[in-house]
Amino acid sequence: MNMNIKKVTQLVLCLFFAAVASAQEVYLETGKTSSTFDYKDSSGAGLDNLQATTQSFMAIGYKRAVFNDKVHADLGATYVGYGAIGSDQAVEGILEWQTNYLEFNLGLDYTLFRFKKASFYAKGGISTGFLINGSQTLSNEVINLKNSDDFNKVMVSFKLGAGIGYPVSNDLSFYAQYLYGKSLDQTNRGDDESLKIKSNSIGFGVLIKLFNANSTSKS
Repeated sequence: MNMNIKKVTQLVLCLFFAAVASAQEVYLETGKTSSTFDYKDSSGAGLDNLQATTQSFMAIGYKRAVFNDKVHADLGATYVGYGAIGSDQAVEGILEWQTNYLEFNLGLDYTLFRFKKASFYAKGGISTGFLINGSQTLSNEVINLKNSDDFNKVMVSFKLGAGIGYPVSNDLSFYAQYLYGKSLDQTNRGDDESLKIKSNSIGFGVLIKLFNANSTSKS
């Protein structure tokens, strides 16, 4: 399983850097992600006292217009933490998860309207995540999640949100956006047990234009 993940990671990285070579804009983004785990056992019961935790994320990628100047596609990589904390009467202790993922994201945004220089857009996307490290704490016992059945598969998540962009020059723009995400089931078991990660992210980023169409045509 680890070899397959390494091969997929190497392939995605190659595609990512090849795409960046033809990028119109490069983005750098950072922000906070509030996440929790949607867990159900084989009987459909969940953990009632599970609470969200907040961690930071960093992202880098490229963006370009497709079809017209209202639609943009982006491809990027994100280092992000997900976690949850709670208690369970069955084990009489505190449960806490801390995980860090490397995600590769494909997104599409559509400009809804513009007001003066600002543009408001809706965004959707899909990401594939690979666990870098993680742990589960039960009272004073710490369990490494790297080889856990619930975390050793590629995490596929769907994301939806909106944002606002504001240019400060012909080559530089700032933006802020919100994204809600939810992963597919993470478990590898054949029973009805399920584990999905939900997230709410707020990010602030900068867009740097690499190629200016006007300057290119003049030259």
